[in-house]
Amino acid sequence: MFSIKLRGKKLGVVLAVFMMLFIVYYFSINDLDTKNEFKKNGFIFEKSNKHQMSFNSKLVANDGGWRENDQVPIKYNGKIGDKESMIISSSKKPLFSNNRIVHLDLKGAPPKISYYAEFFPLIRSLGATGVIIEYEDMFPYSRTELSAMNAYSKLDVESILKLAKNNELDVIPLIQTFGHLEFVLKLEKYKNHREINKYPQVICPSKNMSIILLKEMIDDVVSMHPNSKYLHIGCDEVYYLGDCYSCVQKMVKEKLTKQQLFLNHVTMLSRYIKEKYPYLTTLTWDDEFRKFSLQELIDSGIGSLVEPVVWKYTPTIDMYLPEEMWDKYAKVFGNVWVASAFKGATGPEKIITDITYHLENHKAWVNLVNVYTNKINFKGIVMTGWQRYDHFAILCELLPVGIPSLATNLIYVNSNNIDLNMLLDKVESTIKCGSGFFSNTAGSHCSFVGSGIYDAAIKLNDLNNQIKVIMESSVVKGWFTQYNIDTGFSNPSHVEEATLELDRFKMDLLYLEQDVIKSMNEVYNSDTVKEWIDTNIKPLMMTLQTMWASKEKLLERQDWPRRPFSSSHNEDL
Repeated sequence: MFSIKLRGKKLGVVLAVFMMLFIVYYFSINDLDTKNEFKKNGFIFEKSNKHQMSFNSKLVANDGGWRENDQVPIKYNGKIGDKESMIISSSKKPLFSNNRIVHLDLKGAPPKISYYAEFFPLIRSLGATGVIIEYEDMFPYSRTELSAMNAYSKLDVESILKLAKNNELDVIPLIQTFGHLEFVLKLEKYKNHREINKYPQVICPSKNMSIILLKEMIDDVVSMHPNSKYLHIGCDEVYYLGDCYSCVQKMVKEKLTKQQLFLNHVTMLSRYIKEKYPYLTTLTWDDEFRKFSLQELIDSGIGSLVEPVVWKYTPTIDMYLPEEMWDKYAKVFGNVWVASAFKGATGPEKIITDITYHLENHKAWVNLVNVYTNKINFKGIVMTGWQRYDHFAILCELLPVGIPSLATNLIYVNSNNIDLNMLLDKVESTIKCGSGFFSNTAGSHCSFVGSGIYDAAIKLNDLNNQIKVIMESSVVKGWFTQYNIDTGFSNPSHVEEATLELDRFKMDLLYLEQDVIKSMNEVYNSDTVKEWIDTNIKPLMMTLQTMWASKEKLLERQDWPRRPFSSSHNEDL
């Protein structure tokens, strides 16, 4: 009996030791798997499958990003990622793995062809799979009056396409066919194509000459892009519809609503493309579709003709794109694209890009796509970079100025499992920027192609801010107002204080103008350089010169009249 108990104890000890060895071995293998995966990917932190399941179960949506409750900080390159810095998606596989498209808006500041030779390899290295080119009036149309006087030639377009092919980038041409046709409808020759005679935004869809024009433009663009698989026909922001005489007549005769008039136009053009170019898939912006009922969309047959591109450029998007909309789209469209923004969405006059704002937009899109991925087949993402808000607007941030934002967001959408420190490290090493790039700090010392323009824009923005601080100071508001200047009545010591930095501002702006001319000439033609200077530097210089003249006027005076200053009381003025 005693010997049996002893053998039982020995057996228990052996089993316990074996179990301990198994546990140590199990965790060491999992830890090794994790380290190997981390090392292999460079900046993506992976866990073993078992741990990943546990990890995913604790993920919550917060502030547009996926974060873990009570997450253990991750150390990478000497930096710690805590709860506030983690930007982690619940999906291990990167979203939009097939189509990560960068939008090039050529209705303002079209780059020289030589710039594409540098830009395309850069975005390919960052994870882009293609570009969507919105030519507007930079395309060499057969109706030559539609093209800008500095439009690309056919040889130029062929060169762009060849450079894209060499860098394994798909090219999707975009041509507006409903709204935003200002570049056509502004012309005297095409005034009678307008939906409303006063406004050159929207073409009348009920006139035969409008359809002939649009089909010719489509044929021109498609013929120059024989290898493209997609054609984007715009159709966003159709603000005026069913107002012209031709549309009213058609609506009465065919008993159409304005919604049906819109859908008839889009389906007509889409069928034309599908029948003549069956290898092409037609894309459209989706905003007008949001207004329609499920039945209206189904009855139109639009679902078999186009793939919508759902766009929203704000840090919060779910409140604007509700679940009902996605339910509707899921029942109509086989494939859906989404569109974010890496620049050109924070103001028509902006000269620098708010990277944080655009990263939040992309985080919001990643979260939303994860929510609806089992309901919607998301085909890809278009990362828009608007150059003008419309044909008549001034230039917003130039393309090189938006590259740090583009790099940040391309790497982010291409790598779901990534924390903020790793993301910034990757961006810094790829575009060769200092750590200040994320906050647009002067002295970031970037060296990507066109970085001289980026540096100049940051310096100009800083100078603008310095001048605004002076203009908002109490000494200016109290002693250097237009009233003080008009009456010649102010305290000289306060005038001197208010204008103390004026000389430095003028010199800084003169030097900056020379830097701008030099750096922009490498990327843009002289017309774009002049427009940017006339828009952003010349008005500021005029302000400084006016302030200088006002200062001189006020300081000339050494005696002052009694109040009041009206001529009926005082003839000293």
